[in-house]
Amino acid sequence: MPYKLAIDNAILQSDIVAIFDNLLTIAVEEGASDIHIEPMENYCRIRIRIDWLLQELVQYPKILHESIISKFKIESGQMRPDEKRLPQDARVSNVTLTWKELDLRASTLPTVWWEKLVMRIVDKSKKIPLLEELWLEWRNKRILFNELSYPNGILLNTWPTWSWKTATLYACLNYINKSDVNIMTFEDPVENKMEWLNQSQVRSDIWYTFANGLRAALRQDPDIIMVWEIRDTETLEMAMEAALTWHLVFSTIHTNSAVETISRVLNLWAEAYMVAWTFNVVIAQRLARRNCTNCSQYVDIRNDPRWEHAKKAFMNFDKDALRRELSERWITKEQLSRFMIEWKMLKWTWQVNGWKCPVCGWAWYKWRIWLFELMDYNDEIKRLLMEWHSNMEIEQIALRNWMINLERDWIFKIIKWIIDIDEAYKFVKIKNI
Repeated sequence: MPYKLAIDNAILQSDIVAIFDNLLTIAVEEGASDIHIEPMENYCRIRIRIDWLLQELVQYPKILHESIISKFKIESGQMRPDEKRLPQDARVSNVTLTWKELDLRASTLPTVWWEKLVMRIVDKSKKIPLLEELWLEWRNKRILFNELSYPNGILLNTWPTWSWKTATLYACLNYINKSDVNIMTFEDPVENKMEWLNQSQVRSDIWYTFANGLRAALRQDPDIIMVWEIRDTETLEMAMEAALTWHLVFSTIHTNSAVETISRVLNLWAEAYMVAWTFNVVIAQRLARRNCTNCSQYVDIRNDPRWEHAKKAFMNFDKDALRRELSERWITKEQLSRFMIEWKMLKWTWQVNGWKCPVCGWAWYKWRIWLFELMDYNDEIKRLLMEWHSNMEIEQIALRNWMINLERDWIFKIIKWIIDIDEAYKFVKIKNI
């Protein structure tokens, strides 16, 4: 890695500019999502997050640390170099040594060993994926494409940090982006500029909030509105008003699953009947690391309690719906038998005779895939909402009838040898084991 050697030489020469330039280039070329510049007691280190895991890139002497932090503060133009007692935030645009444009969302934090700097990377050179490329399969895919054809209502995407909800929202907008519709977005920040969209950057420091943007949008003759996040009651009320007045609204909200969105919006003082009238579908998504196809083998999992738990996930599922799901996902009888009867699963292998996988570099995983849960607000879900049933009751009825939740989507992908059981159950709570 030439840039890794370059950053080592820059540290030896105390070249702060070269350290930063090579660091950003390495992070982007390796597909990192975050950069951590951390002071320790006797030294400092730089780590980058690749496929969810932090990997140490380099260590350097503490004498350089203050200069590195100050250099970034000055370059950002939004941080005070002399202020080291308080956390500070900044957003900076930059270009790597490979001429790739990126945005950095940076934050400093005072620690007992000087300041720590974390930078979230938004690689602007990456293209917006097509909706067909997002690993949506059969029922989930059919539901989403059907909902995108509706003229009004709310489509919500729930997400934890760095689950690529941005890519999903942009892919949806890109799919319905035509010359005969007026699409308006209110974002913080505007990460990707798209043709034929009217994209607006909100500014909370001057009271240009998501709610104010929605209010202004309704006077701009929109057909489709995307508001980056529903954070408060006012924004939720404006989104519902827009949906009731024949607009299609896209947004995100912080919850852990699709059904938990009901509690979240009710806690924001939304009326149950308004939720039933305006919500079309709620998406929950995660990113999982995909098995490396070069260094995997079959392993016996009959003694793994998670295997039994995976089988029980389909115990109450409608049998006809399950058969259709298996067929449309192109899961063969051999694949299903290998997992359900022979207790075998594709999993990474251990290192043999010093051999190192040339594809994944012995990370055992290569790249990531989307995992989806879609709750379609059909007539039955709306009736349950209007009758004030609990989230648990609504989820159980949905799972019994038709719903492919995150766990079921993961298990289908385990059977197809795309991910392994260790990766899948990082995101699922296992009970009664």
